[in-house]
Amino acid sequence: MKDEVTSTCETCGASIYKQHIDSGIARYEGGKLLCAHCVEEYEQAHDLASSSVQVASDSIALEEDAERSAKSGGTQIHSFSTQTLGLRKAKSEGDYKRTIDPNQAGATRCRIFHAKLTDGALTFMADSINDWLDENPSVVIKHVTSTIGIFEGKVHAEPNLIITLLY
Repeated sequence: MKDEVTSTCETCGASIYKQHIDSGIARYEGGKLLCAHCVEEYEQAHDLASSSVQVASDSIALEEDAERSAKSGGTQIHSFSTQTLGLRKAKSEGDYKRTIDPNQAGATRCRIFHAKLTDGALTFMADSINDWLDENPSVVIKHVTSTIGIFEGKVHAEPNLIITLLY
């Protein structure tokens, strides 16, 4: 039986198959249908938020264990913050020092969009780009690049279209 796409992820636009929904790896979280990858990110974000005190105490214990281990000639244990793991919150326009000048010759900032190579995902990405441009009327696109590449950490390794807008 051929795998049939039943829907797309409302966060990243990934294809969601009937067997993913039936098995529970793709499901509704926060009122949105999410693919297995986005469900995992959703769960990690909520686990980190609910256990932030535990993470802090674990980090202290790991550093003490690492010091003891180093003194005894053993291997060192390293703890990682959420920023090291790539789970940091995206910055807003106000967090950057350089001001955007539409009359300036070069670009000041970049914005990256990506989507799997499916009709639904590409439509979602186009809508995301247009929504972002509508929300930021001061943005003047100076250069655009596009490439196809594989995103790591997905359930199925599939090519993605990656669009970089320099503004």
